[in-house]
Amino acid sequence: DYQIAVSIDSVPASDLVRNYNLSLTQTLLFDALSLEFETSGNYQEIFRMIKYLGLMYEISSGDPLITRITGPLSLFRKTKKYGTSLAKLVPKIMKAPSWKLKAQIETTVAGEPRIYIFELSDSKKDFFPEIVETDQEHFDSAVEENFLRRFASLRKDWEIKREPTILKTGPSVMIPDFSVERRGKKLYIEIVGFWTPEYLEKKTEKINKLQEEIILFVNKELQCTKKTFQKENVDVIFYDKDIPMRPILDRIRRIESKQLEEEKKNLPQIDIESKGDIVSLEDVAREYNVGVETVTEVVKCSTTGVVVKTMFVKNTVLQEIEEKLDHLEDMQLSTVKKILDEYGLNEAVLGKIGYEIEWKTLDLKNALVKKVNC
Repeated sequence: DYQIAVSIDSVPASDLVRNYNLSLTQTLLFDALSLEFETSGNYQEIFRMIKYLGLMYEISSGDPLITRITGPLSLFRKTKKYGTSLAKLVPKIMKAPSWKLKAQIETTVAGEPRIYIFELSDSKKDFFPEIVETDQEHFDSAVEENFLRRFASLRKDWEIKREPTILKTGPSVMIPDFSVERRGKKLYIEIVGFWTPEYLEKKTEKINKLQEEIILFVNKELQCTKKTFQKENVDVIFYDKDIPMRPILDRIRRIESKQLEEEKKNLPQIDIESKGDIVSLEDVAREYNVGVETVTEVVKCSTTGVVVKTMFVKNTVLQEIEEKLDHLEDMQLSTVKKILDEYGLNEAVLGKIGYEIEWKTLDLKNALVKKVNC
């Protein structure tokens, strides 16, 4: 008598069906013996939930990594005891950008127990409610947030990702704080700040079992040294308040140098002359799936043209531009740019044909183009 519904929210029929589908899927998993899944994200939430529910996991080898979820009693006998817990895990899996799950479902047919395989993936995501990520990205510490923003502003050609994947560390897993990636090259980054003796012991054990290369930024206040981490693939950098950028930038430059040599070695001979009088090196790089710097290194020795920024310009074009400028009476930069615009080039080409810009003010009208005296 004291709990009277005064109003009911209007729920569209399509939303009702999607929520029903999710509930139906979870109900089906009540009879699950085990659950396997692979996702492209949301690892922290998923594995926190696995731990919270008291479940066990096993990570397969290979790519992608497949996680198999069971409970402790499953080690000794077949049981549906953990079906309810497995069902609670499904929304966390569906929250990832892409996902697949596979479950063993035991049911009774004609009085006999049978096991069926249930499979579902994000290809059916339109049949389920959208599980929205929070607008504000959560960081474990201000140090992590500051590091991400600084790196993203310094190296825009490298993509930085938070909690990018799961890494096998023996029978357990580790979710690195960050990865930085560019054209297939990847470097993992872990920041060890807050700690307890137990946390540090577990972290050390996991890192020492890693196969992947990782940079470990360790707070100076932690009771550990570089010898604590006995792995050649682990670079240990100690920090005070903020993560130092130079060590990771130096490491990235070494990766870039190695990648440049690999791409040059594997790049087929480029007939740059046949691609046109003015060629975008960015287009050539996309065609061969390499970096612009790799294409630049390969074509800069050409005798038929020169590299201007990210363009290859034939000598015949340079001669045409030089002749037009030699006969030009008004050498204001604004006038010269009109000629360069005809070829889709900017003022960077002027230095290739013996001209320079004399700036008197920041106004283009007051800038003059002059022939360089040899």
